[in-house]
Amino acid sequence: MCDYQVGVFPVTADDKLVLVTTRTSGYWIFPKGNVEPGRSDRDVARDEAYEEAGAVGALKSDYYEFETPQGKENRLRLYPMKVKELLKHFPEADERERMVVSFDKAEKMVEKDLREIIRKMRKKYA
Repeated sequence: MCDYQVGVFPVTADDKLVLVTTRTSGYWIFPKGNVEPGRSDRDVARDEAYEEAGAVGALKSDYYEFETPQGKENRLRLYPMKVKELLKHFPEADERERMVVSFDKAEKMVEKDLREIIRKMRKKYA
């Protein structure tokens, strides 16, 4: 099993952040998932954005890696995504909520570890 997950930091053309809820707890998170053998991290991240948030867009070539509170065994590798389209119908639309919010509002909606990620990523985007 891989020691990190991959996902996207999805930002719309008007500089808003796309968040989704987890399936079970309802916490607000970034679209992310487990690394899949034989597939590139970028492809998995792009698919997770589509499946979980209906987000379609271009991924930047670089990524940013963050440790979750559980430590190195639970790292998150995020690819910045410039969202070109948010689809109304997507695979997990009935399982999750999706919101497009300002960075400030996003910081208030997420748990502490993700709040720090938003602050760091926002600086890189600005």
